[in-house]
Amino acid sequence: MKRRIVWLLLSSLVVLSLVLASCAPAPTTPKAPTAPAAPTAPTTPSTPTTPSTPTTPLAPAVEKPKYGGTLTVAIPSNQRGFSPTASGTITSSLYTLHFTNDGLWAGDWAKGPAGTNETDFLNWTWGLDLGTPMLAESWELPGDNTLIYHLRKGIRYSLDPKNEASRLVNGRELTAADVVYSINAMYFDPESFGQYERIPEERPLSVEAIDKYTVKIKYNPGMTSSIVYSTSTYSYMFPPEVYEKYNKMRDWKHAVGTGGFILTDVLSGSSMTMNRSPNGWWKTDPVGSGKGNQLPYVDSIKMLIIGDRSTQMAAFRTGKLDVLGAPVNIYLDDFELLMKQRPDLQWVKWPPRASTLVSLRVDKPELPWSNKSVRHALAMAIDYNSIIKDYYKGDAMFAFPISPYKAFLQSYTSPEQWPQAVKDIYTYNPTKAKQLLAEAGYPDGFKINVLTMSTYVDDLSLIKEYWRKIGVDMTIDVKETGVFNSMTAGFQQKEAVGYYGGGSDPFDMDQYTPDNIDNHSRVNDQFAVQVYKDTREGFVTDRPKLGPKVKEFYNYALEQAWDIVLPGPNGYNMWQPWVKNYRGEVDLGPCTRLIWGAYVWIDQSLKKSLGF
Repeated sequence: MKRRIVWLLLSSLVVLSLVLASCAPAPTTPKAPTAPAAPTAPTTPSTPTTPSTPTTPLAPAVEKPKYGGTLTVAIPSNQRGFSPTASGTITSSLYTLHFTNDGLWAGDWAKGPAGTNETDFLNWTWGLDLGTPMLAESWELPGDNTLIYHLRKGIRYSLDPKNEASRLVNGRELTAADVVYSINAMYFDPESFGQYERIPEERPLSVEAIDKYTVKIKYNPGMTSSIVYSTSTYSYMFPPEVYEKYNKMRDWKHAVGTGGFILTDVLSGSSMTMNRSPNGWWKTDPVGSGKGNQLPYVDSIKMLIIGDRSTQMAAFRTGKLDVLGAPVNIYLDDFELLMKQRPDLQWVKWPPRASTLVSLRVDKPELPWSNKSVRHALAMAIDYNSIIKDYYKGDAMFAFPISPYKAFLQSYTSPEQWPQAVKDIYTYNPTKAKQLLAEAGYPDGFKINVLTMSTYVDDLSLIKEYWRKIGVDMTIDVKETGVFNSMTAGFQQKEAVGYYGGGSDPFDMDQYTPDNIDNHSRVNDQFAVQVYKDTREGFVTDRPKLGPKVKEFYNYALEQAWDIVLPGPNGYNMWQPWVKNYRGEVDLGPCTRLIWGAYVWIDQSLKKSLGF
């Protein structure tokens, strides 16, 4: 069975020869099962328990961290650029940037599993209540649509004597002028992803340095959370002189920042290496037995670019990788195989970050599914529980529009707690589905064209088989990635789009706002627009208050059935027993993936004693 992909892993890259030499034969991949047989009674999707604690005990907290060693992780493809304003690339996928450069704010390690456990850091964490200042020592919202950042004093750029771009900056202090330049480039450089993604009202009206350590941002009314989020965790700060002299820092050799690491080597299709900054990092360990220690602990971080699944598995099994997990995705079959081979491995399970879905265009009255009853019929035709039980061997859940990550629970409703009207829609009932189609004027069903990419064909084939049984004939219209993205960005899908979505976070309401490129259903709904406005104004700054309102909207969205959604598979993060102070964390806030590597340490003695 081909595994479901959580992020768009769009290409298989060169197999790393270093690892291939030690690979055991890859396990046989079973064929994708056919659609499961219909049960004798209707069933509503259930939510399996999702443990988040490894079965293998973690090392005692009294262990004192040790410095040194290399942390080696895998990424599935070449990094799409190195510029902090890389064209067409969200900063969450610029992995090295998270280590070489700092933002103004990030998730607070002390509030995750290493500390108070207020959040799990298994996915993007929203809310200033779960964050900590980074380059910004503090901030304030004095009113009148103004945001003020007060910067830490004495933060200096890393100085690598061997690097020409770094010597240009010469380890100088970061100032408010740098922050102003960086934020403006993120929003207004015509090649920046931030400029491309942000609609005009979400961009600042002005960004200015009040003095050497203070930045004032003016913005449009109603955009407080959007501005706080995008300027603090979405933007990374960099020296203007390097950006201007060295072609917007597109070449990895021009990566200069205030982070704990410097980028020292990049071999395309093979690896990226970062070493601890020669002049140190300003940040210290905030919690645990290493509280107060200068970070980072490891001497270097190496990212191996491995697109082949069997090679990823072999590299991890043989100790060439210290951690295997997001952005490389591990699901039940691989997890069980690895645990059988290496029962000493540590692990944590996480809920689906997204699910395969069919977004139905509802803006064309001539299309059958513009009628909500028809959409309900399409939902009722799918047996969600059987998919969970038979297709995913029980290790999946219904996680749309949001997954039950700890930071999201105020906005999440489990299927058992859905309103009865919603339960009825997502209860397998093909007889009722046929009745609704007949009442809507489609007793013999209809045809539907679903635009998609090859990644989603297996899952869409499952939906196609269920719909066939109620007379709905789906054409799976597969396009090359670039064509697909171009067509959906221009709303050129004629009827529907099949892709991976939902599940991610309660702040991302874009998929239901009229002009957003992610609104594949072309929804124009006043409740959606109002909740979008509310979250853009207050979710990051007042997460607990707005959580229940987002929850109400998500139940409403499920009842509207603009998207027909499958359950998604649970995933796993796994790590070696010698990786200490790690509990499976993935994202310390939006666009800070892998930054947990700055907090972990390697027990090199234990590694050696285990024969690695």
